[in-house]
Amino acid sequence: MGAEQSQPAVNFEVGAFKVDDNNEPYFQMGPDTLRIPMTLHREARENLSRSVRDAAEDYTVNSYMYFQGARNNQRFDTDTNYVVFRQESYFNWLFGSKEPGLSGVINCDTGESILFIPRLPKSYEVWMGPLRTPYWFVRHYGVDECFYTDEITTVLKQKRCSTLYLMEGMNRFSYVSTSAPIFEGIENFTLDKTTLYPLAVAGRVRKTDKELDVIRYITKVSSEGHRRVLLAAKPGMMEYQASSIFTYYCYMYGGCREVGYIPICPSGDRCKILHYGGQSAPNDKQILDGDLCLFDMGGEYHCYLTDITSTFPINGKFTDVQRTTYEMVLDTVHTVVNRIRPGFTWREARMVCYRALLRNLVEQGLLVGSVDDMYDAKLHRVFMPHGIGHFIGGDVHDVGGNASYWCWSDAEAKDIDWYDPDLEWCPLEKNMVLTIEPGCYYNDVLLDPAILDPIQGKFMVKSEIDKYRGIGGVRIEEVFIVTTDGCEIISDVPRTVTEIEEYMKNPPPDDIPFLDSF
Repeated sequence: MGAEQSQPAVNFEVGAFKVDDNNEPYFQMGPDTLRIPMTLHREARENLSRSVRDAAEDYTVNSYMYFQGARNNQRFDTDTNYVVFRQESYFNWLFGSKEPGLSGVINCDTGESILFIPRLPKSYEVWMGPLRTPYWFVRHYGVDECFYTDEITTVLKQKRCSTLYLMEGMNRFSYVSTSAPIFEGIENFTLDKTTLYPLAVAGRVRKTDKELDVIRYITKVSSEGHRRVLLAAKPGMMEYQASSIFTYYCYMYGGCREVGYIPICPSGDRCKILHYGGQSAPNDKQILDGDLCLFDMGGEYHCYLTDITSTFPINGKFTDVQRTTYEMVLDTVHTVVNRIRPGFTWREARMVCYRALLRNLVEQGLLVGSVDDMYDAKLHRVFMPHGIGHFIGGDVHDVGGNASYWCWSDAEAKDIDWYDPDLEWCPLEKNMVLTIEPGCYYNDVLLDPAILDPIQGKFMVKSEIDKYRGIGGVRIEEVFIVTTDGCEIISDVPRTVTEIEEYMKNPPPDDIPFLDSF
């Protein structure tokens, strides 16, 4: 066992994982893409080890954390993989590895790490390429040791593992629970299933400088992809064709094999559908002259991703009602962004956002009355039936907050909207990365009942609202990093009406040839 630790690896420089002249491993898809040192993951392991030592009750030396990576997903009952394999987010954060079926442990005292890999048959090479030895994993992922998955129990016994910390908890954003992983022989160890999960969540929320570099990169690539769509999309094009411009650019020029989520690319009246683009509405409408396009798209690189939404007129010119709606939403974005700073809670941001939108609707004549009364009547839900943003990182709706913030009483809960639960009481901190995504939509399903409602209806000016029906809606989504005294917007696309119209009318010089075909 472990004899292969010293075996030479084969052809280190093939693929995205390489080793530099200083013998340091890194990930890089291509020569013009971002180089990510594997020390990013080593730092994450060391930070989490320190957190466990500090937080665990009755901590004992020589304790380990155990993590299980993702497995391959088959397409129903076939032997075909359902999608391109994507590593489980916590596992990628700590190890950066891209293969299925892995497990890993981290020594809480030292941060030293061990990967466990499947023991694959020789025939694997015929279908999937050369077998990677334990030494390859040590060399290319910067871990300390590597063994096979059927050796986990033996290795941990030899290491005299005192307590084994396992991941078990509930994602407060999705309400999906993670059950503690198991392996053969796990009953031989003292297990702790409560300490690790909230500490891992907190570790992912507070980004390191190296993680910020990756998020800046993927946000820059995705911003440029949005710009390409602005230049190439034309009336008569299908929504999926416009969407493909973004995905093509991000892969061709950014090395993003995958996007962070299914692109949401409605046009016209469909802009009111919040998660358009999925199974029931697969970006399949033809974009007509005069339509607004609401394109919500973000790339992914090394399992880090971003989330940007742009709204623009397909013919390059906003109509009056489109312009009015767009400028209401943009003003709402600016109102919230100007308040962001460490210590500001997401609940405060939510209240600022919804009140700003209601204020704009009053100023434009769609509503009448007191903004405070409208907010109490939850009228903002009629025009913006979603949250104001979310954490960004290893998932598009990244983990955030922790159980200590989930502490309001039943009386307080009555004043809490049904979205953004994990963020409500979470004070923002430096190096957190989030989106802010106000929107304003004209959806008959929500408007008509509100107009007839005795409480909400008294604020609604139906004759004015009717002028806006049919344009769908507007959403603007920015990505920002919380700084020492405010925030830094890192998404970079044309935002004002003037900027968008000018950019589409007079595109900058470009040396990307694929645009010529559209």
